[in-house]
Amino acid sequence: MRQSQDSRDRGDRIKATFARYDDRPDECTLHPESPGEDKRTTEWLTARRGGYVSLAVWR
Repeated sequence: MRQSQDSRDRGDRIKATFARYDDRPDECTLHPESPGEDKRTTEWLTARRGGYVSLAVWR
């Protein structure tokens, strides 16, 4: 994942974590790489497989 210059200056890094399941769609969660305690439960986004596409496909 490429970061903008503003993002590099602030030190924010976004990590993608994939969860694979046998009985439901897989999920991808985007979240800060090292969130502070106050942000750990509020700064993330999860999508189920089929709800997202690769950047190459989108372009």
